[in-house]
Amino acid sequence: MPEPVPTREQATQLMRQVYGPDRRFSILESRQGWVCQEILPGDEVRRSGVGLGSVVINKHTGVITSHSSLPVRMTGEMFDTAIEAGNPAPGFQVYPKQHRIHLTQVSETENTIEYQVRQTDLDNPLNPELTRRVQITKEPIRHQPTDRLAAEATSWAYDQARRTGTWPQEGTFER
Repeated sequence: MPEPVPTREQATQLMRQVYGPDRRFSILESRQGWVCQEILPGDEVRRSGVGLGSVVINKHTGVITSHSSLPVRMTGEMFDTAIEAGNPAPGFQVYPKQHRIHLTQVSETENTIEYQVRQTDLDNPLNPELTRRVQITKEPIRHQPTDRLAAEATSWAYDQARRTGTWPQEGTFER
């Protein structure tokens, strides 16, 4: 269970724990959180061609949320405003993980692959599992249905296929 993160040192330690000791982050304090943005080597920044998103550690809860590529000060201000108004943090939660997603391949053709996808709630395992069939078109990559669970399952399976050269028969990841 996450704990409060009142100091910059604790924020740095949490980022190392969650993202690994080799990744470096700039950390900006806001009233309610720590806005963190990865520091990339110069060549990698130029090659990416896009703005970097940020993550924010909630000082009071230790929950980490992911945010768009707005300037870090603006991200901090938006985060503070939401928390101080009693609203949920903008962005989506990345730590602690909330769901376990399991894929089992149902069928595959030259152009498509279909998975049975099962999502389990890690915070409350008594909640009913969410299940659905996800059909992925391989080129260009598309998926049906078009909801977030299907998108995450597609992204994970595609990443596995790129790394290994074959689409996975089965697999599990958490988010």
